[in-house]
Amino acid sequence: MNNFLSLEIPPAIQPILSDEAFSNYALTSSNQKAKSELVKLSVGDCFPRGVKDDSMAQCCLSGLWLLHNFLNESHEISQSIHSPEGSYWHGIMHRLEGDYWNSKYWFRKTGNHPCFENVLDTSSWNPSDFTDQCELNGEQNEHLSPALQEIAVSEWSALFEYCYTNAAND
Repeated sequence: MNNFLSLEIPPAIQPILSDEAFSNYALTSSNQKAKSELVKLSVGDCFPRGVKDDSMAQCCLSGLWLLHNFLNESHEISQSIHSPEGSYWHGIMHRLEGDYWNSKYWFRKTGNHPCFENVLDTSSWNPSDFTDQCELNGEQNEHLSPALQEIAVSEWSALFEYCYTNAAND
């Protein structure tokens, strides 16, 4: 499982955050094996101690669908979240589907997000610049290069950890 240093991940979502999920994120088609787990997943399963911010909790669900490359399901959730985090998940989803211009629109709505400093441990993270790199790579290959996929996982992880931490009751 990806290393979320400060998070206590409840048993219900531990299998969804498998090493396999991270190694396939943004590279392959939807993980049908994970779909049965995702369909029955509730906010209560993700946050057994309760939720202090429902919008952030919904962002986590959107991110979990996205991790397994279910773009439509993630999009359905993220497009109804009117916050910087919802815009960020929305932008990532559009990047993954190859709608780069639309992706950058949502990143502009995100603004300078606090989780940026946790992407690759840099304070200069810019999701629109990364989108440009993905678009260039997409013109050359069908899949992301291993380096870009590693960056995509770092970005997903930073945003998920931020949303999860701000959604969960302490």
